Amino acid sequence: MATPYDAPLAELVGTADFRMMPTDAAVAAGSTATTSSAAGDRALLVSYSWQHPEDGEQLGTLLLGTPADDGGVSAAWVDSWHQSDVIALSGRATGTGALVGYEYAPGWLWEVELQVSGDGVGLVMRNTVPEGEEGPSGPYDVMRAAWS
Repeated sequence: MATPYDAPLAELVGTADFRMMPTDAAVAAGSTATTSSAAGDRALLVSYSWQHPEDGEQLGTLLLGTPADDGGVSAAWVDSWHQSDVIALSGRATGTGALVGYEYAPGWLWEVELQVSGDGVGLVMRNTVPEGEEGPSGPYDVMRAAWS
């Protein structure tokens, strides 16, 4: 039976690399995730843990709807460090999962990308810094997590 995004439904272990700013080095730490289908396979639930280098263990949840006929995807996301309020995200299906996001301030974008490969699942969290802000502008990966 197919699962949302063909993701393995399991308790998974892996790593999450984190950096605050695009010029920072990524710090890797252990990470876990649990994936399950929701609402009769209409959504994928990814609950994860990761380690912040200074603030310790953090928890997050992504509820990702299955793609609509036009490829559009809706999601809800909350993370104890990145985003403490539940946020509605929207985006599109990709060849390996989905890419969803939202604009959290004028010109500032946050994206969460689900990547499924065989028996593995990954999340990439990306921030986009607008032109005219201090430091490099454009998108950069804040966190890259991979579990199997």
